[in-house]
Amino acid sequence: MEWLRGIIKDWGIALGVLVVVFVVWNMVFSPKPTQTGPAPGFSLPDLNETVYDLGDYADQTVVLNFWFTSCGPCRREIPELAAFHTAHPEIPLFGISVDRMPRRALAAKSRQLGINYTVLHDENNRVAHDYGVSLFPATFVVVDGQITTYRMGEVTAARLEQMVASTE
Repeated sequence: MEWLRGIIKDWGIALGVLVVVFVVWNMVFSPKPTQTGPAPGFSLPDLNETVYDLGDYADQTVVLNFWFTSCGPCRREIPELAAFHTAHPEIPLFGISVDRMPRRALAAKSRQLGINYTVLHDENNRVAHDYGVSLFPATFVVVDGQITTYRMGEVTAARLEQMVASTE
């Protein structure tokens, strides 16, 4: 029995070291969020394969929300984003999904989750990488082609209203 305790202790120490290395690695080598300044451009398809180009919204306020379907915090904030979109239909809100699934499946899941705003599919995670997203969900407010504010983690409709209002 003593040998089993020794193995468990050794594996516990090894696992602890692995977690520390993983955290430090991510802190050092993860892309940092694009804070402010020019928003990285992109062209992404929606769930009907219509391509949206951020450059087409260069003179507007746009909200970008990076998410994926199995992300608990992402799912929790969907009703908040939907409420914001209902209250502010004049502000384009794009839910940029990094899910690696067929668009048809993503469309069905988006409907099931109650998404009432445009979902774009960043299947290769290229745009999320360009924005330095390493924590999901992540929300960016882009005004006249410039990132003015962002939030890593869940956002409420009220907080999103504040983020947009602070840019006016």
